[in-house]
Amino acid sequence: MEKTIRVGIMPGRITEYAVTTGTSIADVLAMASLDPSGYDVKVDGEKITNLNTTVVDDATSLVLLVKQVKGNK
Repeated sequence: MEKTIRVGIMPGRITEYAVTTGTSIADVLAMASLDPSGYDVKVDGEKITNLNTTVVDDATSLVLLVKQVKGNK
């Protein structure tokens, strides 16, 4: 099934893409020409770490790259 999701980078641009449910987040980012290096990847506000096994499902609406926050160590 196809659905429209918003994909983008913060700060910057967010664009809508039509994708098939079951598409990996890695493929979605490639479709949007976005490189996740140096960014946290968030799907509907939840940080994910495995871009190849996390997939678009019926509830997915937003995929964002957010600058990594460096904390005190």
